[in-house]
Amino acid sequence: MASRTSEEARNDARDMMDIQQIDDRTWFIVMPWVNLTVMETDEGLLLLDTGYAPAGPVLVDVLKQISDKPVNTIVFTHHHLDHAYGAWALKQAGMAPRVIASDAFLTQMGLDVQLADFANARMNNQDPRDIPRTMAEMVAPTETFTGTKTLVLGDETFVLHTARGETEDHVWIHAPERGIVVSGDFHQPFLPNAGNGKRRQRHVDEWAQALRDMAATNPDVLLPMHGPAIRGATLVQEKLDTVASAFESIVAQVTKGLNAGWSQDAIIHSVELPPKLQNHADLDPYYNTVTDVAKMVVRQYTGWWDGVPSHWQAPRSATTARAVINAAGGLEDFIAKTRALIGTDIAMASQFADWAYQAYPNNLQVLELGMAVYAKRIVPGMPLNEISVYLGHMAEIKWRMAGLEK
Repeated sequence: MASRTSEEARNDARDMMDIQQIDDRTWFIVMPWVNLTVMETDEGLLLLDTGYAPAGPVLVDVLKQISDKPVNTIVFTHHHLDHAYGAWALKQAGMAPRVIASDAFLTQMGLDVQLADFANARMNNQDPRDIPRTMAEMVAPTETFTGTKTLVLGDETFVLHTARGETEDHVWIHAPERGIVVSGDFHQPFLPNAGNGKRRQRHVDEWAQALRDMAATNPDVLLPMHGPAIRGATLVQEKLDTVASAFESIVAQVTKGLNAGWSQDAIIHSVELPPKLQNHADLDPYYNTVTDVAKMVVRQYTGWWDGVPSHWQAPRSATTARAVINAAGGLEDFIAKTRALIGTDIAMASQFADWAYQAYPNNLQVLELGMAVYAKRIVPGMPLNEISVYLGHMAEIKWRMAGLEK
């Protein structure tokens, strides 16, 4: 998603793209992984997001197909690479539109540049050679705002709203004359990615409020940047209410547990959705689970300490792991005990395999154990975030095994 040179990724964007006309002057462009919206006005095109980097050149061609008007304004819903990184191609094509984003946009994108090998390469599974290393490589906003900003283009108004949710710099857009809300990543066609442990802090409480604020505008159409367009005022209200209610319930349960003095572990594992929302199609744990979202809320509301006294000044993980293995009778017995758990308690077997790996990362038997455990840990229907963590660990194990063979 960060490559500006991958012909394969560019061709995928072109071949799999679906241009949907919402009304006479609004287009919803569905690409692999992400959507974006184009609104034609009397003063030119209003472009809401620019997609990921290889999609940028495709977008340049698409804009020429749907309208002969130039791009007047780009609004970034947030800084993530699947939303803002395609803008380079518009700049390269000679376009110089007004570019609007949240006041927090530059700070957040700057963190991704500062943490390039961690935030986007490792945590976002991108090729390190494609990741921007300086802010000069990016298309920066020409103006930023916090709160509400009203654009007047021709005889229409477009109201931009900032709200922390998936990111610190999120923006959603209301086009009142068109009865449209463009929700960015606030609405997703599953339990939203609010509990992603590989990303910076999500703000679940404010996310829920943003959904309520969108509903208050009474839109006829909701255009999310992931998932299909949602048409019909009643359906839009139902969709927004479902996710807002789920998030509000999670936040309330975490708050109650913290105030009651429960341990973080007890809180996280006690949270569940209200009966009417359990197994709801709009809350499918495709990316993360309710427990993951609860972890994110706990993280927002507390410090780094988890409430366990020994963890305030804990020994290093590898030191703890070796002590546990020794207490269990040594590495050979520990490996045997772990293998015996694979069929009965895969979560505990994973914990044991992790301890073995932390203590003896270059032991072939330990590496083979880790491969065996996580091959069984991955099952159909598991959230994608969880799968990515396990597959990443298995790739690291394979790399170590190859090193031992050499």
